[in-house]
Amino acid sequence: MSTAALMAPPPDLAPLSRTITLAQGLRIHYFEAGDPAAPTLVLIHGLGDEADTWRHVLHPLAATHRVIALDLPGFGRSDHPRRAYTLVFFAQTVAQLLAALGVERATLVGSSLGAAVAQRLALGRPDLVERLVLSGGALPVERGRPPAALWWFLAPGVGEAVYTSLRRSQNEAYATLRPYYADLEALPAADRAFLRERVWARVWSAGQRRAFLSALRWLTLERALRAPELRRRLVGLAVPTVLIWGEFDHIVARAEGEAMAALLPNARLEVISAAGHLPHQERPDTFVAVLERTQ
Repeated sequence: MSTAALMAPPPDLAPLSRTITLAQGLRIHYFEAGDPAAPTLVLIHGLGDEADTWRHVLHPLAATHRVIALDLPGFGRSDHPRRAYTLVFFAQTVAQLLAALGVERATLVGSSLGAAVAQRLALGRPDLVERLVLSGGALPVERGRPPAALWWFLAPGVGEAVYTSLRRSQNEAYATLRPYYADLEALPAADRAFLRERVWARVWSAGQRRAFLSALRWLTLERALRAPELRRRLVGLAVPTVLIWGEFDHIVARAEGEAMAALLPNARLEVISAAGHLPHQERPDTFVAVLERTQ
């Protein structure tokens, strides 16, 4: 069965599902809601995730905005080309999508890897970016290693084997989500059931495995080789920026958000209590309220 078939959107998002073909035949899946004439929000998911991560905030945000939430290439129902999944490639794809949809300027809302993609696009095309909302992530500005939970995935061959090994047990695959939440078991039963099926679809997707490992390894290289250069460039990035961190984020330390807020000339940090790495899922009402305060 195809990845698209395994990753059917949640019922309330299904009517918003769209696809578009960009340059070089790259097919991108996205959700769109809200008034096309309203200010635009572009929601960019994190590593190994897809646009459904925004399922609890998309409709509330669409009350006042045109909302576009895409599956990055390599993830979800978008194409999974055999190529390097770099931050530049992701940022270029978002820029192409905006052009194809007639969006001249937007607020970019990124989660984890998606935050780094949003910031990378703002560096290259500041004319496209009204403001940034970076949740649990940003571009690397200090050399270092990725979270310990991801170390096994860095070594070629080893990473592929570890990813594939999760196909042995749906319980084991589901358990890998636990570090991303303040309390996975406290989520509503429907949410837990959805995530259980979704992570199972991810581990059985060979295309998503390639994209996940490629993106992680390229991001690690960016941190090792380009962090000082990115730091110098970000000092001059005047785009208004809000950084959102979960109080119990075990994936990316809050200190990284604090350091980024101090580095940028026009930024502030908001901490959402009782949330982990994905506050838009655990505390969606608070997340939406923070976004509304950025307008």
